[in-house]
Amino acid sequence: IQWLITIALTFALLFLVLIDESAATIEPKAPNFQYFERPRYRYPYYDENGRGKLLYGYGGPQLYQYKTYTPLEGIH
Repeated sequence: IQWLITIALTFALLFLVLIDESAATIEPKAPNFQYFERPRYRYPYYDENGRGKLLYGYGGPQLYQYKTYTPLEGIH
């Protein structure tokens, strides 16, 4: 019985070490665009009260109006 406990503790210790190493190797992904390019995604605009407006932006100070609406694709 003592050898069974020793084996279980050894596997538990190895498991904890592997989890710690895998968490340490995860790195954040860089954006998929250069600093001078537009990002791939458009973000909706919400004012300071949390109300959405028909505007969008790419993360910068500029906001743009949606131009067209189709039932299939929505406002874009």
